[in-house]
Amino acid sequence: MTVTFTKVAGVSFIILSILRFTSVINVTGKWLLYISIAAFFLILYDLVQFVIERALAKKDQKPNRILVSLRSLFIGLAVLAIIVLPNIKIDLSVKQVNALSDAFTLISLGIAITLIGFKSERDESISFIREKAKENEIKEFLNSVEGVNIIRNYIQELSENKQKIDK
Repeated sequence: MTVTFTKVAGVSFIILSILRFTSVINVTGKWLLYISIAAFFLILYDLVQFVIERALAKKDQKPNRILVSLRSLFIGLAVLAIIVLPNIKIDLSVKQVNALSDAFTLISLGIAITLIGFKSERDESISFIREKAKENEIKEFLNSVEGVNIIRNYIQELSENKQKIDK
């Protein structure tokens, strides 16, 4: 369910950004601040999810209950930022709204880019480990009796074919 929510929220943000260029919606600075806050909590959710996955990758560790709770808290806070905050009277100047919105946007972007780097690094190391495992399997097979026999038979077949061609 969380994955579906995240996908729908992401697509919704994309649609909103496209509609922002039209006169279809009227977006205020405060509303953008609330969206920035929600995005910040969604990024924190993703960060916690990444930490949990790393803990699970180490087979001897279970995910920390606090991390699992934080993940749920961040999703809840993101939803609250979108639904509740716009309906609360908060007295902020335009300058304060812009500064806060910029701060939440920049920190979210920074965390997201850093997280992309960590995820790419993890994916590369997983790919490297898989490649090494394949290489080791091939080497083991080639050094096995069965592998040596297959290679010997193949070489013998090639030399027989060459002799037929030479005649």
